[in-house]
Amino acid sequence: MRFADARPTTSSTIWPAPAELAGSLVASTVVHLLLLVPTLVTLQIYDRVLTSRSHETLLMLLVAAALSLVGWWVVETARVRWHAARAAGLDAHLTDALMPLIVGTQAGQSGDMAQQLWRDIATLRGFVGGPAMLAVIDLPWCLVYLCLVAAFHPMLGIVALVGMLLLVALAWLADWRLRRISAEAEHAQSRAQDKSSEIATFAEVLQAHGQQIHVCASLGRIRSTASDLRLAAELPGHNLKNFGKLARHVLQLAMLAVGAWLVLRGEATGGVMIAGSILLGKALMPLEVLIGSWKHQLETRKALKRLRQAAAAQVQLAKDQPQTRLPSSRGGLQVVQLAVRHAANEAAILHNLGFELPCGAALAVLGGSGSGKSTLARVLAGVLPATHGEARLDGAAIEQYEQESRGRSTGYLPQEVMLHSGTIAHNIARLWQPRDALTAEQSEAVIAAARRAGAHDLITSLPNGYDTMLGNARDTRVLSGGQRQRIGLARALYATPGAARPSLVVLDEPNSQLDAEGDAALERCLQLLGQERTTVVFITHRPQLIEMASHVLVLRAGTVEQFGPREQVRQWMARRNEARSAAAPRASVEQEAVR
Repeated sequence: MRFADARPTTSSTIWPAPAELAGSLVASTVVHLLLLVPTLVTLQIYDRVLTSRSHETLLMLLVAAALSLVGWWVVETARVRWHAARAAGLDAHLTDALMPLIVGTQAGQSGDMAQQLWRDIATLRGFVGGPAMLAVIDLPWCLVYLCLVAAFHPMLGIVALVGMLLLVALAWLADWRLRRISAEAEHAQSRAQDKSSEIATFAEVLQAHGQQIHVCASLGRIRSTASDLRLAAELPGHNLKNFGKLARHVLQLAMLAVGAWLVLRGEATGGVMIAGSILLGKALMPLEVLIGSWKHQLETRKALKRLRQAAAAQVQLAKDQPQTRLPSSRGGLQVVQLAVRHAANEAAILHNLGFELPCGAALAVLGGSGSGKSTLARVLAGVLPATHGEARLDGAAIEQYEQESRGRSTGYLPQEVMLHSGTIAHNIARLWQPRDALTAEQSEAVIAAARRAGAHDLITSLPNGYDTMLGNARDTRVLSGGQRQRIGLARALYATPGAARPSLVVLDEPNSQLDAEGDAALERCLQLLGQERTTVVFITHRPQLIEMASHVLVLRAGTVEQFGPREQVRQWMARRNEARSAAAPRASVEQEAVR
């Protein structure tokens, strides 16, 4: 799916469209009208059958009540199924609309965003397809039942009105009590989950250092705190829910007591007393359901707020995508006043970078830890947007290229190579969740990429060759770090059938896990890329790989310390090292003099 083709979602999709809402209200009307029949039958039995002792009247009333209940069951089942189907459709719509946002989010943030959005969509689906939505649609009937009760006698109407106002006050109290403590419990639960995930990634280190008991105790305290806060948030909700049930029972007893008092005064009949109590229960039922699900409603409101923000971000993302498809780049690279910072209040990781590479150049990026090498690689690969300035391909900013088109002409090997579940061939061909076998053209392109990366012999030496399954299942193959790195390099060099070779290849520490054979294969690969006029940017610390570069970039604290042709930078580095060597003895003499 292209980003520009993704339909953004808005909060208007949460509620039924006008026509659907009208249908829901009609179904609600039919349901409650059918439910009125048993109540009226009860009234007639008390007021007519018991006095007339007519078996025929009793039989006809019971048949009418049975038919109304059957009709109610049919209509109620249909509307519940319709709301459940609409909730499923809403789930699919939101997933389809927000998926481009998740995929287009910066690496390291998409995982957390995806988990939160999935939880929010599930929360919203539960609300739309659950009893709370039906209770909202049934709310107008509370007033209808109130008017019917009042029509029996004004005193009964007053009792019903007091009961409804009492439950509304309980709903307000629930919102007031649960909003703050629910937010605290949610924050603590999120912190506990994040800490659990963080600890899971350090399982081997913890085992090696013998820290399992200490970490388990620390994690247990965090989860215990989250559990206590969650319990503190749940208990008021349970109490209010039970109090709502208690209030309904008390009000029904009050209705019976007032009705009996009116019967004794001769102002009402026994049927009116019973029917008034039944109607009061029906009038209070939607309010009681809403009070019982108040915590779910609070979660739905928070989820809806986050989904609105995600929808706005998706709209902006779609607007930012270029509408004009530029031709594939030839590999000319230009960086102009480039700056990158993760947050406005943080120091820039890169600032004021500027250099230019012709097509077919090979750039070795050097620098100490934290100098911004990997950040620069991510910017050039189109993974990370620049905060200021820009990186250009053939004179056009990277953001001006349509992502799918740019991806076909760009290869990227990150420092941490991730291979998804599927065969090695599917990984090289960049096919996620494959269902069909590769075509002949795709197979040829996969093998060609593996040969260029020097990984063909490595792959064919495996029992199933290119069809070796990767992943976490039992029958999958576990590869070493060097094997993953060489397959990742083949994926970076893959050319989609019908498309030209990658014109820009960005490699972040491509030999960090390679053995001597892998190093030799990488050097042959870089020589081949140079012959094919492919622009290569690689980060390395190994001197033998620097010999493969035509240009060298030295970064220091996020700035360009030196840039130029390899020999020119080599001479500069030699002079710098000589100056440092000469300064070291002088510093030692000064330290001795101080002592």
